[in-house]
Amino acid sequence: MRRWSIELLRAEGPGWTTAECLALTTLVHTGGAAAQLELARTTCRPRLTVFLDEPAWSAADLEVPSSRLAIPDPHRPGQVYEGWWGTDAEGGVVGKAPQHPTMHRLYRTDDLTHWLRHAPHPRG
Repeated sequence: MRRWSIELLRAEGPGWTTAECLALTTLVHTGGAAAQLELARTTCRPRLTVFLDEPAWSAADLEVPSSRLAIPDPHRPGQVYEGWWGTDAEGGVVGKAPQHPTMHRLYRTDDLTHWLRHAPHPRG
């Protein structure tokens, strides 16, 4: 999560330090409860939200127009993982990771960095 936070936030503030990027990062586990996600979104008012896996995204029950980006599995030819980025009605960026960050060492760093760098900038 640290590397992802730094990559995503430095796109907005290129001069930000690691400490500044991490100070603006919150990890919220909602346990699949849409009401908990709504409480976190209302309380924290994030400009960027990333869902770490398919179950978390499904439980959120949000509709966000998105552009898909497939990342290949370097260990299983022909297998890809789909991530995406979109912008919600309030101008915030919403994404779904192609695979959970705890698995990032199993995949090529360049592939995940490519996905992270495709995040749009929040509006407003």
